[in-house]
Amino acid sequence: MTKNATTKKPPTVNKTVAPEPSDIGHYYDHKVFDLMTQLGDGNLHYGYWFDGGAQDATFDEAMVQMTDEMIRRLDPGPGDRILDIGCGNGTPAMQLARARDVEVVGISVSARQVERGNRRAREAGLSDRVRFEQVDAMNLPFDDGSFDHCWALESMLHMPDKQQVLTEALRVVKSGARMPIADMVYLNPDPSRPRTATVSDTTIYAALTDIGDYPGIFRAAGWTVLELTDITSETAKTYDGYVEWIRAHRDEYVDIIGVEGYELFLHNQAALGKMPELGYIFATAQRP
Repeated sequence: MTKNATTKKPPTVNKTVAPEPSDIGHYYDHKVFDLMTQLGDGNLHYGYWFDGGAQDATFDEAMVQMTDEMIRRLDPGPGDRILDIGCGNGTPAMQLARARDVEVVGISVSARQVERGNRRAREAGLSDRVRFEQVDAMNLPFDDGSFDHCWALESMLHMPDKQQVLTEALRVVKSGARMPIADMVYLNPDPSRPRTATVSDTTIYAALTDIGDYPGIFRAAGWTVLELTDITSETAKTYDGYVEWIRAHRDEYVDIIGVEGYELFLHNQAALGKMPELGYIFATAQRP
């Protein structure tokens, strides 16, 4: 494989405040994420290991289990219409559609993800029930009460105004709708430190929420909170999984972002796993 002699940095969101939706869209449009579609059938989220992380499951299996846990919390009926907020490459939406015979509309600010998701849905024979649109979650173009349920699988961490996203989500779902969320959060945050998870020169996720603030954000948007569960230990193996995969695909990464870019990308992923203030939750709410 031919090495790229130029030095290119991996995709970053270099801000000390929450990024704009367009920034996140450009981040996920980067060619690095074309490569990462080979990981876990295109999954771009953490894995979930049972038994407090002690379960012996592969990273790919754990990512499927994460989506299964979201499906269990959503608990839709056959024929329900689901809004997938932050759909990534569409893998969770397709897993949901297969598991529960529902219609899914996935949204992303990344044009590349939307194109990829729609192509994959067609190839899987699911395009009659699964489609993807380029939409900003803070300004949904859908009619009031047009969905039975919604979810956000590891996308809220990018949202600069979570309350606005949850308010819009409440508007477009019917009474009784459920909204499960899987999200990175701050655990026991130090108020003297800036609210950004920064490794090296890269602001990884600048819109993370303190774990204790989540219930209030839901309630302020009109939702009733059903659950908030700390699953930090059940997801912790994710960091090692990503690092192992990045190392195994070094040549492909170097071709895209150069040697220094690859080393920075690898360093950032490894550093995230050593940040004790970062945690992960399931949160489930219901529209009254």
